[in-house]
Amino acid sequence: MHNQEWGDKIRTNFDNAAINYLDSSNIQRVFAEKIVLYLKELNTQNGEWIDLGSGTGLLADEIEKEFSTQKVSRIDFSKKMLLQNKSSSKKILWDLNNDLPPSIKNCALITSNFCIHWLDNPGKIIKNWFNKLRSGGFLIISYPTKESFPEWKKTCRKIDSEYSGLRFLNSEELSKNFNSNEIYFSKNYTYLEQFPDVYKLFRSIVNVGAQSTKSKRKTVKELKAMQKFWPKHFNNKVNLSWEIAIQIMRKL
Repeated sequence: MHNQEWGDKIRTNFDNAAINYLDSSNIQRVFAEKIVLYLKELNTQNGEWIDLGSGTGLLADEIEKEFSTQKVSRIDFSKKMLLQNKSSSKKILWDLNNDLPPSIKNCALITSNFCIHWLDNPGKIIKNWFNKLRSGGFLIISYPTKESFPEWKKTCRKIDSEYSGLRFLNSEELSKNFNSNEIYFSKNYTYLEQFPDVYKLFRSIVNVGAQSTKSKRKTVKELKAMQKFWPKHFNNKVNLSWEIAIQIMRKL
């Protein structure tokens, strides 16, 4: 699939999910709150604070709650997502696969929650974001790693069906362009979701607009096989395990 076609598909799915996104974005909210907890421990500067891939403003709003005198600019490529943000907030419609807008420079803080894995060249892109910081500025990102979704992958192997989820990132690979003294903090977390069945599991992904895939759509027969063979919890529910990385880079 051509990059433009792929990008359009991602944007359309997020546009369609915008109106109900906040009701379904449980894991995104958990890690937005974690980012704010870490942010409270940092010696952050006044100046431009920007949230990239801000969506409906979940992380930006959490930051502004904690830092009441600080405004966070929101940048996203989904117009419908941006329209869900507070009317008083600064919003920029922008495709993050491109360089950041020329006005974005010398930032004190750049954050991004559950965004970087959707971009074409994430290693290069986060290095570019880092270069937009002022001296002493922080870049904070969170994203799912390649260790996510072991149950899904195991089930696909068992029924001899292609794994159709995203190929997530290797946190070590993503940070290789940074010097060791620029990596202020890095930690991976395990997060477990539980659903009555695989149909509701996949519906939860659609509800946040994250269903884009380059694989073929699963047939009814394949979905029934996945429901049958997906590892079950003792209460017959199905689990979905995530590994989420939070990384903080500081520009010296």
